[in-house]
Amino acid sequence: MYGHIHVILKDLVLSVAGESVWNTILQEAGLLSPKDEARVLDTVVHGDEVTLSLVGATCKVLNLTPETALRTFGKHFVGFALRSGNAAFLKSQGVTLHAFLENVNNLHSYLERDHPNAKFPFIEAKYDPVQDCVELTYLSVREGLKTLLEGVVEEVGKRLYGLIVEFQEIEVPEDLAEAAQTGRAAAWRVTWRPRPGGADAADEEDAPARKVPKMPF
Repeated sequence: MYGHIHVILKDLVLSVAGESVWNTILQEAGLLSPKDEARVLDTVVHGDEVTLSLVGATCKVLNLTPETALRTFGKHFVGFALRSGNAAFLKSQGVTLHAFLENVNNLHSYLERDHPNAKFPFIEAKYDPVQDCVELTYLSVREGLKTLLEGVVEEVGKRLYGLIVEFQEIEVPEDLAEAAQTGRAAAWRVTWRPRPGGADAADEEDAPARKVPKMPF
C-alpha cells in the first residue's frame, strides 16, 4: 500500500493516544529507529506486510480488534482528507450519499492516475428509490478490510451529507461467494437517516485540529 496509509494511521494514533503510544507501536512493529519511521511514512508503495504489521501492532498496543481498528481508521481517513484540503473535491462526487457511492469507482480511477500501483476495491452501488437505500457490493484483492469501507461510508455520510448511516450485511451475489469466504467480498443494505446538526465537513475544513499534508486527490 502507499505510505499515505501509514501517515494517516500515525495521525489517528496521535489524535487518540499521543506520541509515546505511536513510538510504542513502531517498536512493536519492529521499527526501532527514526530512519525506520521515515521509511514507512514515505508516500511510496510499501509491501502489504508493512501495513499489516503496523495495523497489528496498533491493535495490540491499543487493545483493539482488527475490525474495530479498521472501522476507526476508515472514519479517520475521511476526516484527514477533509482537513488536508479535499472537502470541495469530495463534495463534488455526488449531491447525495447514494450518488457518491455510485461514483466511487470513477473516483478510484481518477486517483489511479497518480497512484498507478494502487489496488482499489471494486464497489457496486444499486440505489432503490422506493426504499431510499443502497445495495452495496464490495470486492477487493485483499482480505479482511470490509469494516474499513464501513467506517469510510459512515463518516462520508456524517461529514458530507449530515446522515447517520447503517449497514445490514446481506448475502453476496453467487459469483462472489468464494471471495466472501476469504474476506475479500461483502454486500450490505445501506440505509440512512438525518443526523442532528447536519453535515460538518465545513467545520473540519475551516478549523483543522492539526496541520496535515496535502493529500493528492
